[in-house]
Amino acid sequence: QTLNETNPMIAQQLVNTILPRPDAGLTSGLIFFLTALRGGDLLSLIGEAPMRLIERSRPNLAGRMTEDFSALARIADEPGPGDWRVALIPVNTGAEIEQIRLLMRQHGGEEGEDAGPADGRFVLDVELTSLGRLQLDGLVRNNGKSLDLIIRSEEPLSETMHNDIRTIFLDAADLTGLKGGVNFQSAPAHFIDIADPL
Repeated sequence: QTLNETNPMIAQQLVNTILPRPDAGLTSGLIFFLTALRGGDLLSLIGEAPMRLIERSRPNLAGRMTEDFSALARIADEPGPGDWRVALIPVNTGAEIEQIRLLMRQHGGEEGEDAGPADGRFVLDVELTSLGRLQLDGLVRNNGKSLDLIIRSEEPLSETMHNDIRTIFLDAADLTGLKGGVNFQSAPAHFIDIADPL
């Protein structure tokens, strides 16, 4: 909003480039945001020019944004209940900016010299207008070569959606060499609920 008042072009460019969007670039947008979050550096996310404009027009806001981003980075780095780490990610839906939650947890690997990397688990938790709450629960194993995915929804998804999702999953697995499968769970969905860290 502040950037829009001083330089609408930079504001629009910022919203369209730094915030993940629910389109083909969602994965790269999420990775870009999570990389900046891991470093806890707001400047690496929004860039110098927009930050200078904010500092000039509203210095207090620039300070608050930096503190808030650092707090989000700490939350994503500190294990919470059940060893889950929670990343709060803004997503530009086109109509507004909404928040999704990404839960991450490492499953303990074996100890010793020959120990492989720990398995990882992630849960992407979103609220969709037409489908309601949806969770993508993934377990990554075998050094990133295997992915098992559970899609949880409040109401059962249609058979057509099941087939479309399975096709997308299998096509992606063929391209990347991943092993694994996708399953669906609903009514009851058995959502994984972690208290809001904020």
